[in-house]
Amino acid sequence: MSPNFWFDVSSDEEVDIKDTRAGQSESPWEFSSYSESVLEEHARKKTTSIDTKITKALQERPVSLPNPDSDSECEEEEYKEEATDEEKHKSGKADNEAPYSSPSGFFASSEGASFSANSFLELNLSRPLLRACESLGYQKPTPIQAACIPLALTGRDVCGSAVTGSGKTAAFSLPVLERLLFRPKRVLAIRVLILTPTRELAVQVHSMIEKLARFTDIRCCLIVGGLSSKIQETALRSMPDIVVATPGRIIDHLRNTQSVGLEDLAVLILDEADRLLELGFSQEIQELIKLCPKRRQTMLFSATMTEEVGELAKLSLTKPVRLEADPSTKRPATLTEEVVRVRRSREVNQEAVLLALCSRTFTHKVIIFSGTKEAAHRLKIIFGLAGLKAAELHGNLTQVQRLDALELFRKQEVDFLIATDVAARGLDIIGVQTVINFVCPRDITSYVHRVGRTARAGREGHAVTFVTDNDRSLLKAIAKRAGSQLKSRIVAENSIAEWCRAIEEMEDRVSAVLQEEREERALRKAEMEATKAENMINHKDEIYSRPKKTWFMTETEKRRIADAAKQASIQKNQNGMKQVISAEHADEIKKKEKRQREREKNLPRKKRRKLEAARETLDDDDDDDGGADHKKQVSGNDKKENSGKLLMDVAKRRAKSIKARMKARDSGKPLKKIRETQNFTSKRNQTRKDEMLELFQNDMSESKQRQASTKSKSALFKKKSKSSFKSKSRYKRR
Repeated sequence: MSPNFWFDVSSDEEVDIKDTRAGQSESPWEFSSYSESVLEEHARKKTTSIDTKITKALQERPVSLPNPDSDSECEEEEYKEEATDEEKHKSGKADNEAPYSSPSGFFASSEGASFSANSFLELNLSRPLLRACESLGYQKPTPIQAACIPLALTGRDVCGSAVTGSGKTAAFSLPVLERLLFRPKRVLAIRVLILTPTRELAVQVHSMIEKLARFTDIRCCLIVGGLSSKIQETALRSMPDIVVATPGRIIDHLRNTQSVGLEDLAVLILDEADRLLELGFSQEIQELIKLCPKRRQTMLFSATMTEEVGELAKLSLTKPVRLEADPSTKRPATLTEEVVRVRRSREVNQEAVLLALCSRTFTHKVIIFSGTKEAAHRLKIIFGLAGLKAAELHGNLTQVQRLDALELFRKQEVDFLIATDVAARGLDIIGVQTVINFVCPRDITSYVHRVGRTARAGREGHAVTFVTDNDRSLLKAIAKRAGSQLKSRIVAENSIAEWCRAIEEMEDRVSAVLQEEREERALRKAEMEATKAENMINHKDEIYSRPKKTWFMTETEKRRIADAAKQASIQKNQNGMKQVISAEHADEIKKKEKRQREREKNLPRKKRRKLEAARETLDDDDDDDGGADHKKQVSGNDKKENSGKLLMDVAKRRAKSIKARMKARDSGKPLKKIRETQNFTSKRNQTRKDEMLELFQNDMSESKQRQASTKSKSALFKKKSKSSFKSKSRYKRR
């Protein structure tokens, strides 16, 4: 991407920019139209919202808050460069490295692909699509759009990678819509399937396609979890042209909904493909690939595209074209990255540091990323008690609440969006000024996607990351690989102390709100159980007459894959960050190993021996493989050194044996059993693997002898009994 390139404004959400076209253009994202309102949901479930609970707690006991405009906080922040010249040089060098280490034979050459176009007219799009682009305010194609649209129109497989906020959704939506304008309209079929890792991203992509296809007769359908499955079944049976879905829900419909299939699918698109190809989603993606026809067009898009050719090959791509609109950097050039260092003694006051920043410096259009769902919910309550307008977005909320939170933040009715990594990928909320990483991300991919929520489409943005002493080395490794130049931000001690006192005062209200939620949840669960039991009594025959839902994996396989995904993520962090892990993570690993050792102590003796033997064989195999690889790589000098070491060992052994013989001779002992001692030493030098094999062979031979003896005895007994029976049969009466 050229440094002189400027993104045109895509919607009227940016209030600060005064443009004559701003009044005519409209927003491509509308989250509120996909579900009922939160008030209706609370009225139906007979519950109250979290904001109502916070207001009630404040009315009962108000909180005394610090004054953000006090004179003691005049010089709250200072800046200083954190990266040294050597680190900058290394990061710049790492930036220029090729992002793909895959063989060039897998990808087709991208010669002839142009990353620049003056207008959408040059991309051979039809008038309805040009009119839709104009209504959305799109005037000039971005580099990824200029390169991808002409190639996708020819039916080529594409792997697209571009910086966050560069218009990848329109890059794959426009060529698909152009091709569907010339479809056989009498034959209804699902022709395009777009997969996303999160529900919110699927809603956003669906909204975008609806706006681009508004002047055509192309129909689009949304299939995600959390919304009514009956409505989705009806929509799928009507055979829409485009289906935007999350992998789990679309597999559920394909297996359990009649008259729904992907036999006529022509295009498969994976948005945020690197996340979909990870272990958590890979089994579902492979199942969907089996259900898709082999002759199709496949397109993959992400800001951090996977480098594994083996993973791409599973999607059965045919000579894909790799397009990198901005290969030199993985982060926006207009992004300012800062670090707030939290000392070990101050880790307890991390919430106070966040409130000090959000009450004075970053007060508007801020996304805060927390580590867990519980931490995000606690921050939402604290922000509400502190008088700051905030919304929360995480997996513990219903889909209606999640979409409502996004809509409130988009309309700027709240200033802060407190979220987990659910909001880290793909969400394009224009106008986000700051991203705060309340918990340091664990790898380069999540860091790039988190900070990519701001500084989109050429605008400026800030990314602030809280770094404890455990995470400092981890963040430096991430920054080096991302090519970031971090700055340090210092928060005034007076402000932190005041907010600490305020949070201590809030603790009673926070616990009261959480207790009220627990009671409400328990009551709601009891009502659901009672309703379920009533339905089972009244409609028993109808319920049991329904066909049972099926899935392509059992529950045990699901759990196994989830555990494997966790282990893979830990290994990825260790390998990617050169085994830089936090002290807390190291303690967790030690505790797991300790628990495993305690479990093994309680096992029976035979099982323990088998486990030890298996481990020894694995260690020996690893040593053999490592030795073979090492022998291939070492030079002649290294071989001489190794041989010298072996000769030294032999010489020491011989010297010891000679000394032993001399002592025996002086004491007058006979030297008869030299060979036996030599055999004994050779036995002692045996590996653990050989010992265990001998032990098992002896056990097997003894057991075989016992079995043979028992068999012979039983045979003799049978023969005797048989003969005795015959002898008795002679004297039968006739």
